Amino acid sequence: MRTSLGWWSLAAVAVLASGSVWADQQPAPLSVGWASVEVTPPKPAPLIGQYSRRIARTTRDPITATALALETRSPNAEKEQALMVSCDVLWVQKAIQERIRQRVKPLVPDLDVGKLFLNATHTHEAPGFVDDTFPRGGPFQGVLDVAGQEGVMSAAQYGDFFVERVAQAAVRAWNDRKPGAMSWGLGHAVVGKNRRIRYLDGPTVMHGNPRAENFDGFEGYEDHGVGMLFFSSAEGKLTGIVLNVACPSQVDGGISEVSADYWHDVREFLRSKLSQDLFVFPQCGAAGDIDPILMPGEFRSQAEEAMQARKGLTRRQELARRIGRAVEDVLPTAKAAAKTALVFRHEVARVDLPAHQPPTPDPGYRLDPIQAIELHAIRLGEVALATNPFELYVDYGVRIQARSPALLTLVVQLSCQGCGYLPTERAIRGGGYSAERFLVGPKGGQVLVNQTLQRIEALWR
Repeated sequence: MRTSLGWWSLAAVAVLASGSVWADQQPAPLSVGWASVEVTPPKPAPLIGQYSRRIARTTRDPITATALALETRSPNAEKEQALMVSCDVLWVQKAIQERIRQRVKPLVPDLDVGKLFLNATHTHEAPGFVDDTFPRGGPFQGVLDVAGQEGVMSAAQYGDFFVERVAQAAVRAWNDRKPGAMSWGLGHAVVGKNRRIRYLDGPTVMHGNPRAENFDGFEGYEDHGVGMLFFSSAEGKLTGIVLNVACPSQVDGGISEVSADYWHDVREFLRSKLSQDLFVFPQCGAAGDIDPILMPGEFRSQAEEAMQARKGLTRRQELARRIGRAVEDVLPTAKAAAKTALVFRHEVARVDLPAHQPPTPDPGYRLDPIQAIELHAIRLGEVALATNPFELYVDYGVRIQARSPALLTLVVQLSCQGCGYLPTERAIRGGGYSAERFLVGPKGGQVLVNQTLQRIEALWR
């Protein structure tokens, strides 16, 4: 591998055209570390993600946490860092992330633990972390109530287990840093679909009936892009892939088994094609109004199911095949563009967002506060990565990507903390699930977009 002067010239032209200057930003050698750990509960545990009480006594497939450590050190000893952890869970809670940071801090004193952050794949078949996720007196308080159930793990007990396991993976990834290379790619795969049905003379309904005479259409856009970051060793061996897909992992719906959903099948597909020791790092893009589920009677669902049956595939396997083939299509050109040195910048920001007026909080969930939400903005060469703590409607993610100075921008939702849905003005007018109960509305959503873009743009100046 070698650093390409051609890449520098091309990227500089693209950024200078937007009015930014790179004069003081020189590529520096990249170090990369990986680790993965299983976070499947060791005994029966209550699951969250549905409003019914589910105790998982069996495991359909393991849930994991995958850690990616990145660092550059310039000739004048300046360094930049990031330690990202992707987790097969419903969401990330602020207190859990902070506990992991405090657990890691004394073990890796050369890491700025403020640059360690988590994101969730949003599987609905993983345990919660704290016993009061559903407040007493609320409509869903019984979901995590396991009092008197011998042998069943409480959410708090799982939280302790999760913190310890994820901290171990983070430390291993950081200590395993070695000289490496990165390249990026953009592919396409139809994974998620807009789940909000609009009617000509009525409200918007999640998973509504498109066969109704007053069916008007689907409310919003779908983003079928698959953003990819490929990491390899100094010798050129592919070690891991970051995959950004604008769709939560919830094909399995409301089963009572632990499951990583379609991301398990993606890992299996890619490892069978590329390498059994390949690390796969999932990111859920802006997808608050998206899901991968085929509901009975939905648009083309019968044809989709018939095609899957002809291929001998489950829905999860079909989605994994689409994502995997997108990777296979992009990988050869990505390998040729790998860089062992790049411009790496990482900013951590805390932003106050205005609450929606009038307030419409969900009485069932105990969400993290929206004041001083934590955002991460990262530049990796020509690529930007930006986090947010919401189930963010697709339109907001598109606004960020469209205005970003980066050639490729990865928006990562459900990161650092859990603040619920962030719907659009159009969704609120239509009503229905995910657009009736929320802490931040369209005004705050645009503040989030603008604040995110300010941070990204600063990384290019």
